[in-house]
This record gives sequence, structure tokens and C-alpha cells, in this order.
Amino acid sequence: MEFEMLAFKVTFGAYLGAAVLYLADFWTDRPAAARWATALAWLGLLSNTAALGARIAVTGRLPLANLYEYGLCFAWGIMLGYLLLQLKIRVRGLGVFAALIGFLVIALISLLPRETGDLMPALRSKWLTYHVLTAIVAYSAFALSFAGAVLYLIASGDSPLLAGLRRHLPDREFLDRLIYRAVVVGLPFQTLLIITGAIWAQYAWGAYWSWDPKETWSLITWLVYAAYLHARFVLGWQGRPAAYLAVAGFIVVMFTFVGVTFLMAGQHSYV
Repeated sequence: MEFEMLAFKVTFGAYLGAAVLYLADFWTDRPAAARWATALAWLGLLSNTAALGARIAVTGRLPLANLYEYGLCFAWGIMLGYLLLQLKIRVRGLGVFAALIGFLVIALISLLPRETGDLMPALRSKWLTYHVLTAIVAYSAFALSFAGAVLYLIASGDSPLLAGLRRHLPDREFLDRLIYRAVVVGLPFQTLLIITGAIWAQYAWGAYWSWDPKETWSLITWLVYAAYLHARFVLGWQGRPAAYLAVAGFIVVMFTFVGVTFLMAGQHSYV
């Protein structure tokens, strides 16, 4: 556990440092800051991986049993997705949001208990593993769509305060496609999240669906992103309206991830 704690602290510091340096590059156009930020992001991903590996070594299972472990995986998924994209194409400003979201998730779970005791019976199911893994992929993709949407709104705005930032951003068509492609990746995994969650619920509690708050808000998340794709394909939405809908979707994601857990009692309250 000492090694895991050390790796966790390195992850915390590396993601924070990466967010600050990416912001410095984004705001002042300093390529050296971006290079150091990317190095810190890779360091954070490596230490995040080490923290996950240490927990697996101690518990003998995948770290998917509580909100602390899920948050550790969520931050890892966001940074992995961003850095893999960065290897293919550099998107100015995207690292700010990827590193900042990763840091905020790590900061949040640093306040949570880290016990590694025996799993309650409801958690001893392969369907829980499938359920949480699909959630990590879906939410990581939605985080990238959110980052692209915010960048699009900055790029397409007319505020003189952000004029300097707009000069450094990719063209709006590219950002619009980035949002769309991230949602196209995320929504099928959100669908699998709901399906595997229903199968797990039947195994654990004897019912596929009980309108538990987490179930309900997962469905709301699905509906928001399905509405995004419907609006794009059927209504022809692109640009700012679609970007606002992508931002709204990620707000729902974060409420499902954090708000429901702490504010609403339900079958997921143990996480």
C-alpha cells in the first residue's frame, strides 16, 4: 500500500503540473511548456498505471469495486485516450482539459477511503467487471467530446478577451468532427454499460431494472448523447448548438459519477 500511495501522489502532482503547463502553452503560445506538459502527462499515466497495478497485486482482482478504484481507472482512461490521440494529431488546448479533468478526479478520490477488504456478494460478478470497464471507456470518450466542445465554443466566440486563444486553436470544422467522433465512440459503450448493468442487477438483486438513481441517470446520459446524434443526423445540428449539447452531456456524466453517489441513496451507494 505504501507503493500505491507513492504512485498516487506522483499521479496527483504530474496531472496538476501537466494541466498548469498545458494552460501556459494554450494562453501564451509556448511550445516548450507543451513539451514539458506532455512529459508530465506521460509520467502521470505511468504512475497512475503503477497505482492500479499495486492495487491489483494487493487485492488479487481488478480495481473496480468502489468509487476510489473506479476514479483511479477513470483518470487513467482519460489520460490514455488523450495521449494516444496526441500521438496521432496535436490538438491545441485539448491537453488542458484532459489533464485538468484527470487531476480533479484524482483530487476527488483522494478524499475517499481506500480499504481493500473483502468484496460484498453483489460485487463478486464478472458482469460488474464488464459494466465498469464499459463505463470507463464511455466516460473517457465523453470527457474528450466535452474538451472539444469547449474549444469549439471558444474558437467560434467573439469575446475580445479570448481573441488571443482563438488564434492558437484548430479550425472549427476539425473540432466539430472531434466532438462527433468522441460521442460515436462513447455512446455504444454507454449502451453496453446499461445492458451489462442490468444483467449484473439481475444477478445481484433479482431485477434487471429498479429505477435506482444511478440507473436512471445513466439512462439520462444515454438519452442526451443519443439526442446529440439525432440532432446532428436528422436536424442537421452542427457548430455551437451541437457543442452546447455535448457540454450538457458531460455535465450529466459528472453528476452521474459524483452527484448521484453522494446525494442520492440507492443500490450504488456503497461506491
